[in-house]
Amino acid sequence: MNFLQLPIWKKIIKKKGTSNPEIIRFLRETSVFGKLKRRTLHEIARLVHVRQYSEGEEIFRQGEAGAGFYMIFDGKVAIRSVRDGIELDLAHLDQHSFFGELSLFSEERRTATAIAQEPSTLLGFFQPDLKEIIETKPKIGIEILLSLTGVVVERLQKTNQLLEKAYYKGKQKNA
Repeated sequence: MNFLQLPIWKKIIKKKGTSNPEIIRFLRETSVFGKLKRRTLHEIARLVHVRQYSEGEEIFRQGEAGAGFYMIFDGKVAIRSVRDGIELDLAHLDQHSFFGELSLFSEERRTATAIAQEPSTLLGFFQPDLKEIIETKPKIGIEILLSLTGVVVERLQKTNQLLEKAYYKGKQKNA
């Protein structure tokens, strides 16, 4: 089997095998993992994949199968969608931001493309890593799942609020 035929999580080249204090400090400062116990942060730090991206390099492409999510350790990332020939920047993210978290729960295709806007260092946390924790250390796995679920719920609520505002604005214009 050649490299291109491997599942996406097998293509990640660099993997941290130790609980790097710098990574633990970073995880503590992120909204997704900031409230987790120290033991859980050490476990996540042991499993994250560290990857460098050049300016303009794609992290993942719209339509690809998703396998996990990314946290921006350093740098900036644009999230971009193309539909019917129209390109739309959905977000511009910087340090401590994260993206792609839904792919931890589903193997659906990516709905947007992520592109490094400058040289960037990202930490990747992938489905197989989450499954390993759930199987081998269920208490830690549950803690991580609850934290991730809280983030997904919060983002869904914000999206609903934006849709409601847009809907009512449109209603007012048509009245």
